[in-house]
Amino acid sequence: MYTNVKSKATYSCFYNKAFFVSLLFVTVLVSSCFISMFSSGVSPFVSGASDRVVSNERELRTAVNNAAGSTVIALANDITLTEPLIIPVDKNITLTSASASKFFKLIGGETGRLAITPNEYNFPVSVIDVESSSVLRLDGVVVTCINDPIAWNRLVRVSVGGTLILYDGEISGNNFGDGVNNWGTFEMYGGKISNNNANAGYGGGVYNCDHGIFSMFGGEISNNIGFGVYNRRLYDLSPLFELKGGVIRNNDGGGVQNTGIFSMFGGEISNNVGGNLMQSGGGVSNSGVFSMSGGMISNNQATNGGGVYNWPDGNFSLSGNSVISNNVADVGGGIYNAGTFNRHDGIISGNTATQYSNIYPNDDDDSLMGYVVLIVPIVVIVSIVVGLFLFFKKNHKSNNR
Repeated sequence: MYTNVKSKATYSCFYNKAFFVSLLFVTVLVSSCFISMFSSGVSPFVSGASDRVVSNERELRTAVNNAAGSTVIALANDITLTEPLIIPVDKNITLTSASASKFFKLIGGETGRLAITPNEYNFPVSVIDVESSSVLRLDGVVVTCINDPIAWNRLVRVSVGGTLILYDGEISGNNFGDGVNNWGTFEMYGGKISNNNANAGYGGGVYNCDHGIFSMFGGEISNNIGFGVYNRRLYDLSPLFELKGGVIRNNDGGGVQNTGIFSMFGGEISNNVGGNLMQSGGGVSNSGVFSMSGGMISNNQATNGGGVYNWPDGNFSLSGNSVISNNVADVGGGIYNAGTFNRHDGIISGNTATQYSNIYPNDDDDSLMGYVVLIVPIVVIVSIVVGLFLFFKKNHKSNNR
């Protein structure tokens, strides 16, 4: 009888342990799924009282205007706008897609400019306008517009004091202006800003101006006409552009045009073609303050300064693990310096030009160091051999006397 009681207790303990182990396994499995969802860049949509799923323009505007606190609004399909979408003062909005496998579009439509003003040349017109003290997060939507060249000249505009955060999705397809026009705070962690044409404006990908602070941690700014990023000093105020990750590439007009403060800590500026005044600065054209302490500027091309063109009023400093390589120009393949250039560290090598492959006007060619390293030992060896030859010849003559 005692044995049976002990046996039942043993089995009961075993089943209890098995239950708790199974419960723990399920908890870990579910948690890992959520962690995987967030880390993979899939837009997290949490259903709740403050979240809204919208299917048309009217529902979208109502959800934005009635938002209280931090609100997630998910698009159930593509939505075409008849006028700009305003993110009002003090609103905190996240726009995402209800689908985990497809990014739905927010489109500036054909009737947009007509709904704003009877004067079709009254600019600027933005598909989304982020007002002061408001926050807009884009996480899994595409902001674009029709290709009418006089309808929209900005896709997203951020006012002074406003904040835009791009996690995933695209801001693309503006045929007559900027992707992002920032006068406030813009943080980019992922997604794309691409295929925008600033022939009639300044930016192309991103126009960061005046009070603007643009911090790029990831994502891609590519295939824009104009500049990838124009960091423009205006009204005696210096905007700040910090490049910490991501890539700026394949822009026709140059990677970065800087007249403000540009700090490059990481990331990559590559395969851009300089198309500004004098076709200068394929990677970076600088007439402000540019400090590079990390990252890479490579495979860019321009007439002058394939990698970097530093204008007479430009101040450029190079340090850390920075790399400027494989750029092409007629003069100054790596750097064309007409201003102030301070080099503390970094690699400038492998650039190509008709004149001054790496740095104009003083071609500090890192590849020359290889020749120096090779030539110096040869000179030393030859000197020793000649010295020994003369020494033994002198001794031989002395012995024959």
